[in-house]
Amino acid sequence: MDNSNWTFLQTFTPEFQAMRSDLDSKVAAAKALPSLSPDTLNELSVLLAKATKLLLMQLARYPHMTRSSTRSNLEKSIETLRAANVAKPKFAFKRKPKPPASASPPASTPKASPARTATSTPLSTSTNLVLSTHTHKYLTRSDLTDHPQQTDLAISDLDFCIIDLLPSSTTTNDGSSGNMIISALHARNLTNCVLLLPVIEGSALLHDLSQCVIVLGSHQFRMHSSKNIDVLLSISSNPIIEDCHSIRFAQYPEIFLASPEGNKESTPFSVQDFSHIRPTPSPHYSWMTSESHSNLIQQLVSFRAKADIMGINDALPQ
Repeated sequence: MDNSNWTFLQTFTPEFQAMRSDLDSKVAAAKALPSLSPDTLNELSVLLAKATKLLLMQLARYPHMTRSSTRSNLEKSIETLRAANVAKPKFAFKRKPKPPASASPPASTPKASPARTATSTPLSTSTNLVLSTHTHKYLTRSDLTDHPQQTDLAISDLDFCIIDLLPSSTTTNDGSSGNMIISALHARNLTNCVLLLPVIEGSALLHDLSQCVIVLGSHQFRMHSSKNIDVLLSISSNPIIEDCHSIRFAQYPEIFLASPEGNKESTPFSVQDFSHIRPTPSPHYSWMTSESHSNLIQQLVSFRAKADIMGINDALPQ
């Protein structure tokens, strides 16, 4: 082994072991918590990705070396934590509670009218907002149960839908989302959809998306296993993609901010592709041209004005 290789191994080993030890301790601490926040899970995922990148750099330099089981063990631990945490706000239909059975209801109790039953708010066993299992629909805040407290938003299993959760011009004048404060977004299995969201306070985790437009502001953004996606993003960190293809990025439209003068100018960001660790530009994403960006914003504004689901194909990435 030449001197350069020996020097590299001397540097790599303590650095990787320190990173592994730090991640092990954080995973152990997370397991002891009664509940996990999305930010904690996202932090563990980012640390694992950094350790993986360091390990892959080693393997790329020394192909004869075998991969340690460390990464797979850590992945299993973090996935177990994520599964346990997501199990509570499980994606599911929201169903109205059945009225309690009564053998002989009092004669003086009038039956509920159809109109009253239709407008009653269904109960939810979760503190999360959920949109799940819809097709060819224009979904807005009226399709969600009101939650005045801070809450997560879970969106799953949608096809050919426009999800418009932006505040109306009369809801607020400070750029916030009114009474609905979204702390984090979890999205999975969306195809041919347009997602219009305000700037949320926490992280956004997206999995298994195809042919979608995502308009979102968040503190952290991570997308896995997705393809043909246009992302109009406002973010204070760098977004992360992994196992993704044909992703286009652009800035969040100022027109969708409730009070543009009260918000700072969008900060430029760099995309981190964990599936491309080489120093060359990633082939998995690109930047939207000014013309394409402007045309897309005009189409999205038109959707909001007309609640138009029929023209959704015109906005979806080809």
